[in-house]
Amino acid sequence: GGYNHVRHGWEDYDFWCRLAEQGQRGFWAPQTLADYRVHAGSMLRTETMVPQNARRLMENFKAQHPWVSLIDERLARKPPPLQVALSDDAAKTRLQRLLPILRCPATGLKLAAGAGQGALVTVDGWRTWPVLDGRPVLCDGLSEPEVKPADHVSNELPGEALALAQSTTGWVLNLSGGGSQAKLDNVVEVEYSLFRHTDVVADAHVLPFDDAVFDAAIVMNAFEHYREPQKVAAELLRVLKPGGRILVRTAFMQPLHEKPWHFFNCTRYGLAQWFREFETERIRVSENFCPNHSISWLASECEQALRTHLSDAAAERFREAPAGELVALWRDPSRRETPLWTDFEQLPQAAQEVGAAGFEFLGRKPAAAGAA
Repeated sequence: GGYNHVRHGWEDYDFWCRLAEQGQRGFWAPQTLADYRVHAGSMLRTETMVPQNARRLMENFKAQHPWVSLIDERLARKPPPLQVALSDDAAKTRLQRLLPILRCPATGLKLAAGAGQGALVTVDGWRTWPVLDGRPVLCDGLSEPEVKPADHVSNELPGEALALAQSTTGWVLNLSGGGSQAKLDNVVEVEYSLFRHTDVVADAHVLPFDDAVFDAAIVMNAFEHYREPQKVAAELLRVLKPGGRILVRTAFMQPLHEKPWHFFNCTRYGLAQWFREFETERIRVSENFCPNHSISWLASECEQALRTHLSDAAAERFREAPAGELVALWRDPSRRETPLWTDFEQLPQAAQEVGAAGFEFLGRKPAAAGAA
């Protein structure tokens, strides 16, 4: 394919990489075949090594040839200033204790405290991540996460999850834990917002931790809110130590909640598929997910929708109807010409979505590029 023009230089390097990508082989020649002269007015000095050009060149090169490991020689010779302070464990801050297991979510490089107190820096000096109130924000595109009030408290950890955390001697990951009621010293709380006990702000799809650093992981009522649940499951597998245990609870027959961040409800078979790379100890219906929870929650949402969007009379009809009447309407379609059934069809779409039995999609394949 010949040479491509690479802005700011490196056409030859790009060419060699493309040769390798085509399966060509190179051999080491133990002799000098050519001399390369660099002078004050050379392209290398006047364009390639201009800081902003060098940064852009390396970023573009990484995108074109992601298999190549690039190191800025200047930074390798002179690392960025880092805060290095030896202290006993008792004097370390929470962030200093977590730093050994953290890594940059974008590059995978280790992180160090910057010379100031407000950032973490990758060891190559290229990426900087903010630190807010002692908690690092390691999430691309989220420099200012939402800060929840200190009195915002989420549901208490169920007994089994709490027992797992307390019986584990090493680090335990509590992913998407919200506003936990109590802070456990060995539990690392990761959220997309800053809650009262959040340790790290991160995207669950790209966890900013080294491989195999957690002895256990807890994920309560969160998997329905992940855009790519299988990717999150793969990240959990990566950061757990061999033999590390994981406890997950997630939605099946639950109405829409926390919209628009509610994507997937799954069956037990879907849960097994997400976690197929793990050894399964059990899959069961936990006490908080018994069928009566589904029915009660859905009935509550239905009553509220009828009262808000239709009428008090429609809501009262639903409240007063015995469960047996609803069973009969489902089993005998000929009886469905009654307000108890048809009232729901009059609700606006947004209200129906909360407890709908399913959805319909009508779409179109995009026109070919350049077509009229």
